[in-house]
Amino acid sequence: MISFDLQKLKASERFGYWREVLCNVYVSLTPEPDDRFDFSGSVSDHDLNGIGVSKISSKKQIISRTPSGIRRDADAFYFLNLQTRGACGVVQLGQEQLTKQGEFVIVDSTEPFSLDYVSEDWEQYSFKIPKQMFDAHIGASRTALLKKVSTESAVGDIVVNYLTSMARRAVQLDTNPDEIRKSMFDLIRLGLTEGEDGNPSRHCDMRSGLRQYILNFIELNFSDPTLNPAKAAAHFNISTRYLHKVLEEHELTFSQALLERRLQSCAEDLKRGRPRNISEVAFRWGFNDLSHFSRAFRRRFGTTPREYRRSEMEKSDF
Repeated sequence: MISFDLQKLKASERFGYWREVLCNVYVSLTPEPDDRFDFSGSVSDHDLNGIGVSKISSKKQIISRTPSGIRRDADAFYFLNLQTRGACGVVQLGQEQLTKQGEFVIVDSTEPFSLDYVSEDWEQYSFKIPKQMFDAHIGASRTALLKKVSTESAVGDIVVNYLTSMARRAVQLDTNPDEIRKSMFDLIRLGLTEGEDGNPSRHCDMRSGLRQYILNFIELNFSDPTLNPAKAAAHFNISTRYLHKVLEEHELTFSQALLERRLQSCAEDLKRGRPRNISEVAFRWGFNDLSHFSRAFRRRFGTTPREYRRSEMEKSDF
């Protein structure tokens, strides 16, 4: 994770540095702030197996992609910009959209565009997707550009919530990035094609797809000690009964999948010998009962957490 925060700089240096940050994290861009002398902003960026996942916020500004900027860049990207606070007016190829909280559109870095952040305090998650990768999974159709996907629809709500969870936990997803990326593209395609031919799921078997999305939701949120089937069902706007039915063809129940993911992460921490306090390991990955953690760990690995750590550390000494 790379982070940039202009608050650490003198006010007179902030905007000049801001343009450098945008060009380094995204592509060659031209920002124009509402106030150059009272400007603030921050960017955090993480590479998830070739996809840049960033969080960006600032005061009012317009960010433009110009023909000269396009000529300076050799690589091509699509940017999926998901608004989490404030609003942004987007213009590309003669089309216009206004995105508000819980909405996203996609822009193409090979064509000029303008992003007008009209709110004084705004925040956005941006997914920087190589154009070749996007076209291979979604297709090269320009109908994807500036088609707004919103939480106002049932499918859009699932897509936006999944992408939000993914962006918030991008650093934790390096253990299984290929599955996460596949599910991301499946969902984006589902959101972009909703309503076409009266069949929003023509590119995806909704039930089998939902099963994978639930499993990936566990992957994204397993460290949350309050995570349970009811909470997951509410996230996907389905009943708990239907959630269990969707998963019944899978070899693990929701609770078993959640427990397995937590135990695997605890085992990884113990193998590395950090943190040293075993209770910290358990609490870090969602356990809130040490007795339950110890029993579950012993059933899974055939030894206590303390013995497991000692054994793994001894192996590493050789």
